[in-house]
Amino acid sequence: MQDVEVRIIEKPELKNTVLIEGLPGIGLVGKLAADHMLDKLKAKKFAEIYSPFLPPQVSIKEDGTVQLVNNELYYWKGEKNDIILLLGDFQGITPDSQYKLSEKAIDVAMQYGLKRIFTLGGLGTGDIVRNPKVFGAATTIKQVEELKKYGVIFRGGGAIFGAAGLIVGLGMLKDIPSACLMGETHGQIIDAKSAEAVLKVLTSILGIEMDMTELAGKAKETEEQMGKMSKMLTDQKKAMERQQEFLDETPSYIR
Repeated sequence: MQDVEVRIIEKPELKNTVLIEGLPGIGLVGKLAADHMLDKLKAKKFAEIYSPFLPPQVSIKEDGTVQLVNNELYYWKGEKNDIILLLGDFQGITPDSQYKLSEKAIDVAMQYGLKRIFTLGGLGTGDIVRNPKVFGAATTIKQVEELKKYGVIFRGGGAIFGAAGLIVGLGMLKDIPSACLMGETHGQIIDAKSAEAVLKVLTSILGIEMDMTELAGKAKETEEQMGKMSKMLTDQKKAMERQQEFLDETPSYIR
């Protein structure tokens, strides 16, 4: 097998195409958002990307047959923009494979009138947030100003790792306007609430109406998880404070 192989299933006719990346990352924010888009838009798979740099395993499907680990490309035709979704259960396992897989996905999308790129991900803060904000990074100041109108927050510093960052950077080298939308998240839980926040912003930008009911249900589960985690952390903090008070009050006989 070559470093990256693309299996074309269908060759759709697309125009004004937007590539949206939603591979697994922090809190699975991007994956949850993109998978929800796939379900609601009923996008059709047109290509599969295989590579020995993906985890060496097969997935067992419901019918007992196997599927070699891959990334997949789906398309959806809209009124203003056509969309390509880059989905999968894994990213490349080495730095060079991240570059090769990301570049290949862009190259395939460029064959179908690619005009813009959005990558989706989570911004891990370590804090429990009930109303997550959406942060962004973009390749041009013009995009930054545009996305601010949709409530996206921009702040300097930091880095974006993996496909969510590389696809934006490689898109910039190919003169394709690219941006990353990152939902604020704790980082240690599967965060559907953050995914919902990101998806609301993205669909507003693209002018797409989408039923969020199922994702909102998952978001409520996330909120309940956050509540339990918050209580647990609060209880731990109080216990540690009580222990410290006890130690401070206990007389020491060591001279």
